[in-house]
Amino acid sequence: MGILNRDFPYLSVVEEECQEMSWIKSFLNFSDLPVGSSISDLTNRYFKDKVYIQVKSDYVRIPIPMEGLETALDILMNFSDGHVEFYPNGGLMDNISSVARPFPHRKGNLFVIHYIVASKTDWNDTYSDWIRGFYDSMTPYVSKDPRAACVNFVDLDLGQMNSRVHYDDPVEVARAWGEQYFLNNYDRLVKVKTQFDPENVFNHPQGIPPYHYSATCEQKLGKSDICNLAGDEFG
Repeated sequence: MGILNRDFPYLSVVEEECQEMSWIKSFLNFSDLPVGSSISDLTNRYFKDKVYIQVKSDYVRIPIPMEGLETALDILMNFSDGHVEFYPNGGLMDNISSVARPFPHRKGNLFVIHYIVASKTDWNDTYSDWIRGFYDSMTPYVSKDPRAACVNFVDLDLGQMNSRVHYDDPVEVARAWGEQYFLNNYDRLVKVKTQFDPENVFNHPQGIPPYHYSATCEQKLGKSDICNLAGDEFG
């Protein structure tokens, strides 16, 4: 409370307005489960209330100017079924190299924007149009080249694999979202995937595909890179 009131005195937060809880309890608090639900209820894969949802994300590296904040507020005020969440970065995150682990979004990121639109009734294009329009409007204020995204917030608009389609070079197809989620670590993750799951047994529409087997596959893999990344991540 002391730090909060020192750095953000204009919020006038008092202790009675705060709840101290563990991380897992905070997740329960944001889960939209009924009041009185327990942590064990999070293990239920089938919620009683059906919810349609679409999400997108951005990383912010430079403070958003007032013009950008006003743009965001105008969009939010005109649509009651959508909202945004901000997740601060920094701290210990800055002490880890962007190439030391698969997750690359480290030093230099101020916060993550999580765009969310949800409906407990039928879904229609109005919801998707709203969140896509919001995302487009924030383009001048977020990361660029590539426009980074958080892998925890799966955004199928970035692209996806169709299991019924044969791709001549799936690694390049997946680069569309792979580099937004993993930046320069994408190619190294492809090498790890090829080493440990060459048949792509574990897959999903935005998974990282392995290289196709070929005579030059071992040359592409670069065994030292595989060992380095696998050792860091699994070692």
